[in-house]
This record gives sequence, structure tokens and C-alpha cells, in this order.
Amino acid sequence: MGSLAFSKEKVLETFMDDEELLVDSISTFLENVRTRFAKLKEAVSGRTVDVIMAEAHTIKGMMGYFSDGPPYEAAKKLEFMGREKNLDGVDEALADLETNLEKLNAVLKSWIA
Repeated sequence: MGSLAFSKEKVLETFMDDEELLVDSISTFLENVRTRFAKLKEAVSGRTVDVIMAEAHTIKGMMGYFSDGPPYEAAKKLEFMGREKNLDGVDEALADLETNLEKLNAVLKSWIA
């Protein structure tokens, strides 16, 4: 999973080497990111640029604690599309984010299993 540009050791440093805090944060992320992604998906379907920008920004921020690689960049791209009100390729960008989120979620789940 090196393509996700993070390791547990690197992430744990962000959480001051507090394993319990990391586990709690991952659990919270996994619970909340589903809701946020559903809102983003709905906004993309409705082409609601302000909501696309806001939800992608929130997801990006949530992911920033765990990865600054492809998942983060995919959310950043959607945020930028919403900000610029240019939705050319937005469905593909959403699919890319979904794929990257699935990979990130799988790794994070393995850390707390």
C-alpha cells in the first residue's frame, strides 16, 4: 500500500505516538467519512458546486491526518473543481476519490483490527 504515501509509524508520530488516540481517530474517521462521501456523491449528482467544494474540503481535511498521497489529492481535485465551478470530469474525479478512499479505509481498518 505504499502508493497511498503513508505508513503507520509516520501517522502515529502525528498522534504523538499515542496508539489509543490513533485508534480512536481512525474509528471516528471511518464513521464520519461515509456520511461525508454520501453527501459529496449527492452533490456531484446534483452538480451543486458549493456543496462539492465544502464536502471535498472536509474529506480532504479528515484524510490529511492519515495520508497526503492519492486519497488526499483526489479530494483536493474535487474541492478545486467546486471552487472553480468547473465540473468537467467530476464523475471521474468522484470515482477516483471513491477508489482511493476504499484503499485508505482498508489500510486504516487493518491498523485497528
